[in-house]
Amino acid sequence: MSSAEAVTAADGVQRVDVDLHSFYFEPNRIIVRAGRAVELVLRNRSILVPHNMTLADSTFSIDRNVWAPGAHRVRFTPRVPGEYEFFCHVGRHAAKGMKGTLVVLP
Repeated sequence: MSSAEAVTAADGVQRVDVDLHSFYFEPNRIIVRAGRAVELVLRNRSILVPHNMTLADSTFSIDRNVWAPGAHRVRFTPRVPGEYEFFCHVGRHAAKGMKGTLVVLP
């Protein structure tokens, strides 16, 4: 398991780079603060394998395809502290271990 705590940039946005490899996220544990904007910079490192980052919860959601090369950005503001599972919903990627946890601290 790899973990990363978001770095708050000069513009106040918490940013984390996330690489999507063949059946795993790096990091697969992301720590952010509630009530502040978060930007995840997603990069598909698998070249020929399409991926996705999905987080489905009643308080917020993420659903971003990361098929083409380059940086794909997703921005959101988590309001409720807790732990939220994210995963790749392409094929059976999640079943193969392509999952992670977003930790939202107060």
